[in-house]
Amino acid sequence: MPISRVVNMLSKAVRTHLSDDIPPNTALGMPEEVVRVGARQRAIGYYVYAHKGRDGSIFYIGKGTGNRAWSTQRDDIWLHYIKTRLGGQYTVEIVQDGLNEDQALDLEDELIAEHGERLVNWINSGRQFDYEAIGRFHALRDDAKSFVSATRALETTNPDEAIARYREALGRVAEYASIKTESGLLADIQTEIGRPDFGDVTPLDRLTFVLSREGRYQEVIDEVDAYFRRFPDTVTPNHAVFKRREAALATVAGLKKSRRPSALPMRKVGTVSDEELAPILQKARKDRAPYDWLLAARLCRKAGDYQREHDILSEFLSGPRVPGRSWLEIEERLYKVKAILAR
Repeated sequence: MPISRVVNMLSKAVRTHLSDDIPPNTALGMPEEVVRVGARQRAIGYYVYAHKGRDGSIFYIGKGTGNRAWSTQRDDIWLHYIKTRLGGQYTVEIVQDGLNEDQALDLEDELIAEHGERLVNWINSGRQFDYEAIGRFHALRDDAKSFVSATRALETTNPDEAIARYREALGRVAEYASIKTESGLLADIQTEIGRPDFGDVTPLDRLTFVLSREGRYQEVIDEVDAYFRRFPDTVTPNHAVFKRREAALATVAGLKKSRRPSALPMRKVGTVSDEELAPILQKARKDRAPYDWLLAARLCRKAGDYQREHDILSEFLSGPRVPGRSWLEIEERLYKVKAILAR
């Protein structure tokens, strides 16, 4: 169906095959402050629907079957838009029914592309992203991750310096997390409802680990509390940082004895078989696929040949940077090996 015809359909009156009105806020369990007005339509099979304000302006496009178009089981952005911009009232219009699922998806995509900037759909080609800001965000985030990885080797040799660097890393996380990567309607609503920025708990994880090992329990409590005031609801409740905070609270309250730092365990020492390692390294050097380098590193680790693992990882990282998360994974492992060798 041509898009022009579909758009015209949206501007027409409600379809003629209507059922009796359903009283608002009853059968569908609507929130008391959200009221669907107008008649309930019958829809056959898969259909595409529009949610509209009282002035007829479209703010949401969807596809579904059965009662989906009239359901208020929606995300907080949809609910916030209706409450703050429509006075709690909206209408439902069936654009076209009698479709199969693929036809409904295609029509939904066309309409979202047509009306995108005015819609509250989360998956929306009309969202106004700032790709320069997104690039800056990823660059700063990768730099922060590399900085954290480089700090791992200091945890045993210079814990005070490691603590200072992890605190600096948390500042770097706050810097890139505050970058605004989107403008427009959806961005405005996210700000209004107070959706949190998403940080990276890794620096906090390492910081609280070192602080706990050094017996600085009040600082563990303070650092965890400060982070989650800034980045609430960003990790699961059973994360290690919460367990360390609970242990620190018990120690500060005198309910648990403070533990002295324990001696580090002896590391395994061995030599990897050249016969086993050579074909893997040959392929790794030819293809420069991160997986092959990690495979060679794991083989060294299994044998306890940490110096050889160090040399292999360093060789990979000395070459051209490979896009993706694998580079950071190899970099992180190299700094762990450095810490092991420093014991």
